[in-house]
Amino acid sequence: MLEKKLRKYMPALVAGSLGILLTINAGVASAGIGVLRPGAGNNPPKTPDWNVKNQEGGSGAVTTKDGKSVQKLDKSKKTTVTMLSVMLGESLSSVKVSASGDFELVDGNGGKVLGKMPANVSAEVKISGGAVYLNGEKLASRIITLRTGKGQQVVYNGSSYRGQLRLVYDGSGIQVLNIVSLEDYAKGVLPSEMSPSWQPEALKAQAVAARTFALYNKGKGHTASSGYDLCSSSHCQVYSGTAAETTTTNQAVDETYGQIMQYNNQPIYAAFHASSGGATENSEDVWGNYLPYLRSVTDDDSKSPYHNWTSKFTVVQVEKKLASAGKEVGNLKSIALVPISSSGSVTGRSASGRAYGVKFIGTNGEITLTGEQARRIFGLKSAMFNVRTERSVQVPAKGKKKVTASDGKTIDAKPAAMNDGIMKLQGVDNVVFEGHGFGHGLGMAQYGANAMAAAGSSYDVILHHYYTNVIIQEIY
Repeated sequence: MLEKKLRKYMPALVAGSLGILLTINAGVASAGIGVLRPGAGNNPPKTPDWNVKNQEGGSGAVTTKDGKSVQKLDKSKKTTVTMLSVMLGESLSSVKVSASGDFELVDGNGGKVLGKMPANVSAEVKISGGAVYLNGEKLASRIITLRTGKGQQVVYNGSSYRGQLRLVYDGSGIQVLNIVSLEDYAKGVLPSEMSPSWQPEALKAQAVAARTFALYNKGKGHTASSGYDLCSSSHCQVYSGTAAETTTTNQAVDETYGQIMQYNNQPIYAAFHASSGGATENSEDVWGNYLPYLRSVTDDDSKSPYHNWTSKFTVVQVEKKLASAGKEVGNLKSIALVPISSSGSVTGRSASGRAYGVKFIGTNGEITLTGEQARRIFGLKSAMFNVRTERSVQVPAKGKKKVTASDGKTIDAKPAAMNDGIMKLQGVDNVVFEGHGFGHGLGMAQYGANAMAAAGSSYDVILHHYYTNVIIQEIY
């Protein structure tokens, strides 16, 4: 099946020994001199026979019309909605904050009310001489909490948020944190990660993935040492507050209230990306670490605007991009797809067809990049790509057997054969990357999820397709 998919998506790679491409436009032809062809890639490592039923999960299962289940929480157990601290700004010398309703500014340590302000009037917090000032009055506290009435929003930097604001002076500047429930956070994330006009079941799948991703990353890495759970940028998830909220996305969050994906009782790393190119990837083939729930699966990517893409560079541009990334090889002589020792591949490609290793050979030596490194250095949409070369040739005017002196020098358009998969660049004008998909290829493919929803799949079926042997669990 996978080889058939690769034949469908990369016809130029398997259509012959040379993969010659020739198109004529306005008297100039582009001749493909060589194509790097993928094999079927290595087989995915065998997934252990994990039995979902034997994982310790919730107390009861509700089966949907598609036969998949969501583990419901035992309501006799008292639980509370998870709260998050989301960083909106940091290292600031002054901050203006307000709220849509009357609000209080409270000492974050002792709870003492420091001041009360009417709706839509800003309070200013400044740092001067290592001291904190609120509306010009020096404070002993380094933490100030802004809270307002139920149903009102807090405002920072022109944007509105649910929950509270917490201003923290950490010695270098002011941090602005939004203290918000996981549910309200998901409402501020979902419209920024998936179009509100997409299928309702796809939006619900994304809501569960976003909620899970937040819990997995809560307080990990640099955020933990910086005093907050998550940032508000794409480094974590794009969080835009109430301004981004829509009716459809809020409904998707509400209809999946409290649901996350778990594996062995823990939130999973719910990676997602825009477009798979036809197949998602195994975790170890991108990051090097094996996660049993991030397995390669086939995917309907045909409706994605990123299903096919092309990026073209001159040979000199390729040399400069490599050098800028600290990978200088001199004058580029050839390119080859190669296996990388840690991958287990013998073809230079993964099971899904993504490039494992790309070798660039030049006059000053050679370097081998992973597919993901090549993607970043050349700004490619994904690592599922084919590389070919092309050069321009003059086409003689109609009725002429050859190009005359007035037409310019004749260039031999006969393609050069590859030797053992190495694509030589002698006489080449351009290096062309032709690929499929957008993103790292792990977990849920958003365009694929929308296609599944349009075909009638429910959100839990979508999630179980992209995340192997997980449990969808209510946690409150």
